Amino acid sequence: MQAHDTDTIDHQGDFSAVIALFRYGRGTYGQLLGGISLVIISSGILMFSAKLMGRLAELLINASPSIDIWTTVGGILTLEVIHIGVYYRGRVSIAYATNQVALSIRKALFAKLTQLPLSYYDRQPLGRTITRLTADVEGIESFFNNTMPRVLTATITVVSVLVAMLLTDFHMGFYITLSSLPALVFTVIMRKPVRYWVRDYKKKSAALNSKLAEFISGLPLIRVFGLEKWSAKSFEDSSKELLSSAFRLMNWNSFIRPLAAFLCSLPIVVILLWGGHMVLDKTITIGLLVAFIRYAERYFRPIMQLSFELHLIQDAIASSERVRKVLNEEEEDQILGKNGDIRQEIRGKVEFRKVYMSYDKQTTILKGIDLIAEAGMSMGLVGRTGSGKTTTVHLIPQLYPWPDGEILIDDIPIRRWDRKHLRENIGIVSQDVVIFQGTLRENLLMTAPLGRSISDHELLSACERTGLGQILRKLPGGLDATIQDSGTNLSMGERQLLAFTRMLLRSPAILILDEATANIDEPCEVLIQKAILELLKDRTCFIIAHRLSTIQHCDRILVFENGQIVEQGPHAHLLKSQGLYSKLVKRQMAHAFI
Repeated sequence: MQAHDTDTIDHQGDFSAVIALFRYGRGTYGQLLGGISLVIISSGILMFSAKLMGRLAELLINASPSIDIWTTVGGILTLEVIHIGVYYRGRVSIAYATNQVALSIRKALFAKLTQLPLSYYDRQPLGRTITRLTADVEGIESFFNNTMPRVLTATITVVSVLVAMLLTDFHMGFYITLSSLPALVFTVIMRKPVRYWVRDYKKKSAALNSKLAEFISGLPLIRVFGLEKWSAKSFEDSSKELLSSAFRLMNWNSFIRPLAAFLCSLPIVVILLWGGHMVLDKTITIGLLVAFIRYAERYFRPIMQLSFELHLIQDAIASSERVRKVLNEEEEDQILGKNGDIRQEIRGKVEFRKVYMSYDKQTTILKGIDLIAEAGMSMGLVGRTGSGKTTTVHLIPQLYPWPDGEILIDDIPIRRWDRKHLRENIGIVSQDVVIFQGTLRENLLMTAPLGRSISDHELLSACERTGLGQILRKLPGGLDATIQDSGTNLSMGERQLLAFTRMLLRSPAILILDEATANIDEPCEVLIQKAILELLKDRTCFIIAHRLSTIQHCDRILVFENGQIVEQGPHAHLLKSQGLYSKLVKRQMAHAFI
């Protein structure tokens, strides 16, 4: 069951989601604090520059000696140059630290995705997962690389200028601070609607990406059934929803920016009018007025910048919440329980004792499964779709947790085995073969045991044993032949032969064939039957097949019905019993002659 996208967002207070991500920046805290310190120092330098600007105005009005004027000008220019240098170093340090944080988050997220249980991917659309890795992480990176340094420097500047104004002239500093309240209140009020529309936009974007991924993966089906118009209409509807959300967000930004600029500029006009009258009344000096105008410019500019970047901040917060939601998901070890420590050689005996299984804790899929497969035995699993065959074999490598019952490998409870070691000794070939773009050699070696060197001679020998050698001789380049993404330049049967050859090279103690012989093209059928017989030698094998002729040679056949094993035994024995298996065979034979 797929989770709604809104369920993936943990609504938190403003920066809490972003700040929490800084724990991935351990090791860069010193550089970040150093950068912040330099920015604070640069702000202090600006305050001295503003004071000198006021002194320069006084000197000009009082017709002071030119040496004093030029000395002051030199001091201002020197301070401004020093400010630029110190500010630059501070920003570089902050940017480096935040870049390291963003890189650590991307690595942590990818590592997390490899540790999540399969149940997570069962309920999450592919497009949504891709969005987390791409758009959401890019949003966080953009915030850390651009917005966060600007927010930090803006905040530091505001505080520094505020302190300087209050120390220079408390009353005037107080009134300027008071005049900034409308802009600050406006920024605080606007963050809620902006946050809502940013989250809405993120939700629509994830939905569109999810739909796009589904359409691309289902393109062959769309072509076969002529569903181009239907898919285009569905994609267009999602695109319109995203566009509508983008327009609403843009409207809010278009409203916020000019009003924020007005609220930040208005106090400077007030200062000029009020300060001008005070200068005429000789209450304050012209130098003090010039200094405070300079202070006000430095004070309101970062406030206006924060208002302008409000949507970027909220975008980063929404992205952070989504990424944190993934990072806080329970990992496979938490779902399956503590990993075992047994790593001894696996012979291949598999036993189920009263095993019950449910994916959603509501619908029971397996209802007290009992079975014993001795080492080297071949087991065929048959039954209607949804009867529990695939669920049963998926429990052998511990892909899912089960609430009741016990599973044993070589008479040892499966939970005591080291999962990585166990899975290294279990091979799975399904109907959908995973093939990556690259050479044939690379695709054959991708599942080979780590640390084991396999020569071309071994590769070619394995190919001959499975029948892939006949296909190999037709490919230009042999083992270096280019295989396209998903193996689109190979037939269905050729892909299966490639998968069987992988398993032969892997040489697992336990082999699972899940509908591995379905939808096979006729030229490869004989080769695949030969490859299966080669794979069955000296290993325990579980074969799920709708084509019952594939499992007739199995030592034992298990017949599933409604999550239970209702019959079991050799092919001949089950035919004589005139039970469910006999009916399935007769029905399939009747369809074969139609």
